[in-house]
Amino acid sequence: MKKRFLWIPLLLLIAAGAVYGIMTVKPAKRVTPIDPEATQAIDETGDLLLADDFQLYSANSKSRFCKKILQTVQPISGISYTSEHTVITVYNPEDSKAFKGFYMRDKQSDSFVQTPTPQLTPRFSYLFGDVLFLTSADKTAQKGGEFTKVALYDLKEHKWLKEWFVPGGVESVKGSGKYVYFVTSNNAETSSNLYKADVLSGEWGKQIQEARRYPLDQVALDTNGDIYMMISQRTKNEWSNKIYRFNPGQNPYELTKNFVSNTRPYSYSMTALQGKMLILLHDVTNTNMELEKPLSLLNLKSRKQIHLAWDHRPVDADAFADEYVVLAEDGTLGFVGLNATADEPLREVKLDGLAAGKRIVVKK
Repeated sequence: MKKRFLWIPLLLLIAAGAVYGIMTVKPAKRVTPIDPEATQAIDETGDLLLADDFQLYSANSKSRFCKKILQTVQPISGISYTSEHTVITVYNPEDSKAFKGFYMRDKQSDSFVQTPTPQLTPRFSYLFGDVLFLTSADKTAQKGGEFTKVALYDLKEHKWLKEWFVPGGVESVKGSGKYVYFVTSNNAETSSNLYKADVLSGEWGKQIQEARRYPLDQVALDTNGDIYMMISQRTKNEWSNKIYRFNPGQNPYELTKNFVSNTRPYSYSMTALQGKMLILLHDVTNTNMELEKPLSLLNLKSRKQIHLAWDHRPVDADAFADEYVVLAEDGTLGFVGLNATADEPLREVKLDGLAAGKRIVVKK
């Protein structure tokens, strides 16, 4: 199912239910200026990017410095950052006619360039070099079931490189270097799967040869190269709250042979680091707003797991080189060491000006 895209304008290839295209028309752009303090906050002062629904902040986890750097009209769906580019994707799920696209800022720039993406509703993104990988929040009905559009955009040349469709809905995206991994949901004809794409060549393909009907909806990449998949509480069924390790050498692939652990109920998302996995517990039904121990730290080798108390509701997490940082719904930051114990309280930071939290990215 791997395909290599050709650099030929307006070429469309239709194969295996997927559509590939290269668009040469440059979309209209608007410029959103930022002040010198915001420029300094992104490039020098901060080590974190944080967002609520409509505002982006740069913060320093040690000094507690926090500076708002962008106000958006539409809800923020994601943050992608490298030392050269900052990209904020936005769309309004309640208004299909509202602006959808991304704000992009180059290093040392005094503004964000606002670029529309009329061909897709940007839900997830990953940035490597000058290439932005985007997945749509919307599904498209085609023969063979529902498909989701994904695309590659060149930030330097301001042009689309490629777009194609994958079966099901894209539920989670994680990247490492030039490769990006994503898991898809089940649909009527196709099982959930793990996909890998090369953002530079455009080659892509499914990783599980004979997928079973397990509703995968999370993927995590450990710093040692291991890949993990989870069935979280987002899709309630008998398989929920389980984590599996992907074994690329197993063919055909049987998910249950790579079972790692049962997490506690309400597993929401996971972040891997140096053989450990931090699991956020968050009841998406809002029935259990305050879980006593909303964080779990799993040793991926021994499979031992400890549960950590925290008086906040976690919504997102990322990792520094030697510890995790968790963002709570009320804007509080919690820091979890790789060797944390159940009796050890989390180190906590409350940033001035950040009243709510939704997304966090460590500036690596």
